[in-house]
Amino acid sequence: MKTTNQLGFSDELLARRRKSSQMAAKLIKIDKLIDWQPIYQKLSVIDQTSKTKGGRPRKPVSWMVKAVFLQSLFNLSNPQLEDQLIDRLSFQRFVGINLDHDIPDFTTFWRFKEAIIQHGLGDIIFDQITGQLEQRGMMLKRGTVVDATIINSVNRPLKKERRQELSEKPSSQIDTDAHSTKKGKRYYFGYKGHIGVDVGTKLIRKQRFTPAHRNDQKPLDELISYDEMSLWGDKAYYLESYKEASRKDGWFYGVLNKPKKGQKLSKKQKRKNKQYSSVRAQVEHPFAWMKTKAGLVAMQAKNIARNAFTFANNCACWNVTRALWILSKHKPFGGLVCR
Repeated sequence: MKTTNQLGFSDELLARRRKSSQMAAKLIKIDKLIDWQPIYQKLSVIDQTSKTKGGRPRKPVSWMVKAVFLQSLFNLSNPQLEDQLIDRLSFQRFVGINLDHDIPDFTTFWRFKEAIIQHGLGDIIFDQITGQLEQRGMMLKRGTVVDATIINSVNRPLKKERRQELSEKPSSQIDTDAHSTKKGKRYYFGYKGHIGVDVGTKLIRKQRFTPAHRNDQKPLDELISYDEMSLWGDKAYYLESYKEASRKDGWFYGVLNKPKKGQKLSKKQKRKNKQYSSVRAQVEHPFAWMKTKAGLVAMQAKNIARNAFTFANNCACWNVTRALWILSKHKPFGGLVCR
């Protein structure tokens, strides 16, 4: 007869296997959804070989691309990514590493990401994945919801004098790209992640990354795809010029009304704002996922290029995760056909 301890151990072992099999199944679905070859081709120009004499030879780009994707999907540091690739067969299968292959060490992943950034290719993974989802009919194009979220830097805010010193003598250990901003009564130091989300699917069509002090309206043009039928956002995005353009071009302007200086919103404007808010709220879901599931609470890198790469990859991971959910609930969906 089994003891309580034995039953507990068996249950735990079974739970671990079930969790592992669920993860493996998810990775198989991702592999069927995304055609990775165009991404490999775009990033094949990168040479991440160690420059030291007798250094390690470069690893296949296919390994590195998928490993970096896993890193963002599961919120792993470089050393954690190496450990997980050693421990998890599902990770090895997804990346394409056989049992007789040596697992790349964590410095190899770091070099590969640095090379991507130095070549100005930080948006490639996001752009390619999002483009494929659009080509397969996943974007409804009914409208775009725009919004931004503040992401803190791990660094402390810099005083003006200290920032001036660092502009003359830069330090790789201090983030001089991050800036301060005020929201409500609180001050923040870091960055802003901006996204344009497809109404109905909540897939991210466009993304940008800026210092926190940048006005939300600045990257607005870059968040619109210009093939949608409507634009939505909170009052920070309200612009009379865009409202007039919407009337002229025949698309709906669903940005929350903003009272003019010294005036209050009318009852009609308040009623419209309440209606618009239900659509605008869709943009909050990707941000919530990134901060709770992908760990995008604070930017760890010390410059904007590295942090922008992290944000773009988080957006790509959200799109893949969201696309899988849509397919599981709505089969078939539009013109989408998995490979």
